[in-house]
Formats: sequence, C-alpha cells, structure tokens
Amino acid sequence: MNSKHDITSFSQLASGANFYLNEAFHYINEALSDEYSGIILSNKLKEIEISDDDQKIIENLSLPNDPVELLQADIPTPLTEDTLEKISQAWFEAQELSKIKNHKFGINHPIKSIQILGHLNNYGFFLETLINRHLLFLKQTNSIDNLSYSRISVAKIMDRIIFIFKEDLANSDISINEIVNLFSLRNKTVHYTPDNAITLKPKISELIRIWEQSILIIQKFETNENFEEHKFSEIIDENIKAFKRKWT
Repeated sequence: MNSKHDITSFSQLASGANFYLNEAFHYINEALSDEYSGIILSNKLKEIEISDDDQKIIENLSLPNDPVELLQADIPTPLTEDTLEKISQAWFEAQELSKIKNHKFGINHPIKSIQILGHLNNYGFFLETLINRHLLFLKQTNSIDNLSYSRISVAKIMDRIIFIFKEDLANSDISINEIVNLFSLRNKTVHYTPDNAITLKPKISELIRIWEQSILIIQKFETNENFEEHKFSEIIDENIKAFKRKWT
C-alpha cells in the first residue's frame, strides 16, 4: 500500500464525512427552527397593540426609498420603549418555543432561512468526501491506475461522479439528477451573489429527493468497499426519518 495513503487516510476521510453530515443536518434543523420561530413571532406581534405615541412616531417617520441611502441613514427609534420591550420579549419567546416544539411544514415549503447555507455546504462536502474516499479505495485495490487516479481525483466533482458511475449511467442503473442539483445549489452558496441570495430557496421536497438519491449512490460505494463500519447510508436514513417526524 502506498505509504502516503495508509489506513489513516481512510479513517480521516470517514471522520470528515461524519463531521460534515452531522453539521448538515444540524443546519437544516436550525433552518426550520428559525422559520418556525418567525411564524410564532408573527402571531405574537399581532397581539401587541400599537399605542397613540407609537402611531405618532410612525406617522412622522420618513425613510429613504433608495436602499443604499436607507442603509446609510441614521434612523431614529421607530416605536416607544414599552412597545419595543414587548417586541423583544415576543422574539425571545418565539426563539425558545421553536426549539422545543414541532411544526409541520408543507412538503413544498421553500426554505428561506440563512441557515440553509450551512446545510447545502456541509452536505455537499459530506458527499464529496465519500467520493474522494471511494476513489482512493479504487486506487488501492488497483481498480484504477495511478495516472488515472492522479487526474480524476482533482477533477470537478461531477466529473468524478461520472467517472465512478460511467457503467451504471450507461446502463441506466443509477440516476444522478438530484446530485447534480445538490452541487448546483452548493455552487450558489459558494458564489453568494445578489441574484443567488434571492433565488436560493430550496423546497423541503427538493432536499429530501437529494438525500434519498445520495443514499442509493452511497450504498453502491458500501457494497463495493465492504468496510466494517456504521454505514453512512443508514445514518442518512436515520436523519431523514427524524427530520420528517419533526417537520413534515
């Protein structure tokens, strides 16, 4: 075995994949908790009555229409201290309740929370790490030569996937359309432009399809590798079931 990549390389990649997977599902749960807290807060704000003094402040408040001017403006406190305190308390209660209560979102609910960046990045890193580990496995078992490995291991992620599954794809034994979507979404997080910030709102159903297709791909790795370890396909499945119980 190449001394550059001994058993430590495999264990480090497995540890890295496990870290990224845990982080990915931490952030998706944080994202839905964040959105649930917004729903709770919205309902609580409806119960707060605006006083006459608040109304006067609002009527006299003049805000620039230009977004840059608005960001540069020294805006006075828009409400009375009493009302602001009530809003602050409502926000705190909404944050606490969203952590301990479940909420059923529709399967087509678009996720707008900024926490979705953490999920997409980490889930992409997770899958990419397992792909890198499988390529190393193919090299160490002489399924690919050193020259092919040196080139494909630094290729674009989708090229690596297509290389690994070229026969399965040719025979229509596997589909990677949702994986393509995952890395397209992750690319939007890496290049977080104004347009991407607006359009990056994946639906819950979209993420579930990505997770489920990645299980099928990882199962193919596991069948080939036959490593004695807690299977990552099973860990994903456990996370999906927990996510569905809590949020769908």
